Amino acid sequence: MSYLLAWTPFLDPIPIWSNAVWPWMLVPMAAAVSIVYKSVKCRTMSEVPREASVIFATILAGMAAAAVVLAVVVHVMEWAAS
Repeated sequence: MSYLLAWTPFLDPIPIWSNAVWPWMLVPMAAAVSIVYKSVKCRTMSEVPREASVIFATILAGMAAAAVVLAVVVHVMEWAAS
């Protein structure tokens, strides 16, 4: 029972802020957002899996494209500063 009380979420957060872990938090967040959004917008629930998978892939592709663009901008700015 004492193990349940050992973790306080706001005072002692889970250490996910290493470079190898935090980008993977995008996958469940994008899945949750796409499922909830399409559950509200679709007329029947049989459409939700197909529509949610499309918007899930779109979110991941958009975030990957944004990461590439920002990496290029940082690289160009570093090159221009030196």
